[in-house]
Amino acid sequence: MRFAMSLYFVPILGVYAANQSCSKEKFEVLRHLGANGQWFPGPDVFNLGGPDELPSGCEVDCAVYISAWSEWNALYDKIQAAESTSHGSLSFLKSWQPVLQHPSDDIAELSITGYKELYDMGTTLRFRYPTLYAPNTRFNVWANKFQRTIDSARLFTRGFAGPNATSLVDVVVVDSTNPKSIANSLATSDLCPLFKDDSTNQTALWDLKYLPPILSRLQKLLKGNLTLTEGDVSLFPYLCGFETQIVGKRSPWCGVFTEDEILEYGYRQDLRYWYGTGPGSNSPTKNVMLPIVHAIVNILYSKEVTTPSPLVVAFTHDNQINELASSSGIFDAQVALGTDRVLEGRRYVSSWITPMRGTISWERLSCKGREYVRVRLNDAVYPVEKCSDGPGKSCPVEKYSRYIKEKVNLAGSFEERCNSTTRGVEGTVRSFFVDLRLDFLSVVQP
Repeated sequence: MRFAMSLYFVPILGVYAANQSCSKEKFEVLRHLGANGQWFPGPDVFNLGGPDELPSGCEVDCAVYISAWSEWNALYDKIQAAESTSHGSLSFLKSWQPVLQHPSDDIAELSITGYKELYDMGTTLRFRYPTLYAPNTRFNVWANKFQRTIDSARLFTRGFAGPNATSLVDVVVVDSTNPKSIANSLATSDLCPLFKDDSTNQTALWDLKYLPPILSRLQKLLKGNLTLTEGDVSLFPYLCGFETQIVGKRSPWCGVFTEDEILEYGYRQDLRYWYGTGPGSNSPTKNVMLPIVHAIVNILYSKEVTTPSPLVVAFTHDNQINELASSSGIFDAQVALGTDRVLEGRRYVSSWITPMRGTISWERLSCKGREYVRVRLNDAVYPVEKCSDGPGKSCPVEKYSRYIKEKVNLAGSFEERCNSTTRGVEGTVRSFFVDLRLDFLSVVQP
């Protein structure tokens, strides 16, 4: 049968300058907030066509999608306690009310906008891959053992399978903290004691450069005893993204920063992910999701997966999306991001990788008897930098398999790199995508 696999997790070479000058579209602040911005289709920076376009003579016969789950009051108290007036882009301050009425409870839940994004994602994949799922047949979706990722998977299934999702779909929950799941889960860092997500040095240097001029400009819009800090100012774009996501309408905070300031904030998010969990990390554990990339490639190459449908979908978190993308080969030639100025023309832009509900996928293309792989970030195709000689800059599947295997061998043992207390488990069991009998898996219904 035709086999297609797609995985969703819920987070360019010099042809594109990562600023607004290369786009004729109206500037949209929500597309420059890193993981704090709403999901949007990634830009077609390689001119390889829209999300539903294929190279001539090719069809998708296997796809794997991994997506991140979709989708604060001291500042409010400070503003209300001050005797001040505000002007210009800050004129709304005194009337501003935080959108979370019960922060400790609400922050742990998906927003209504998140509900819609996930439902829409399900219907989108049904339209995109009409031959990969037969109506009213069984279907599996995977999720990391975390309530928001499980809820994301459940919402997705309802858009994908329709009214009968509760009887047709199993959400396979992967416990990434079970010692038996080492190097074989949707959040492998949970069993890596040496794992480090630390971009403090780089982001602190950038904060010292970009925040003071913004603070100085905004303070001039205030009269009275309200004195902002750089820490306050750094929260404004965050509030823009999350308030807009939560209430479903544009937050007034979205108009506080200028376009150039928003681009500088976006670059700050790039530094955070590049050095924290991306290619710029100096930690020996920076490729912690490489075993999962390897498992995905094995599925594409061997066509082996435990699901009635050849489409595979899974949900995890933004860091894992970034780690998967960083291990996939699409950023291997990216030069390091500096902290003295915005690096123009970069391929690595966090807003294109890990927005809310960020998604990475691998598609296997069948082209006149030969098979190829292409990688997509939020629908946009990204060529593998050392292997793009196939149709539409895809990579021959056997060549990509060898390439990822070389990366795995170079990285070495996951257990040793992580100084894991669990030894001898890595590589002894099959992937959780293939063997549903593993002890660290459980099933919930949509």
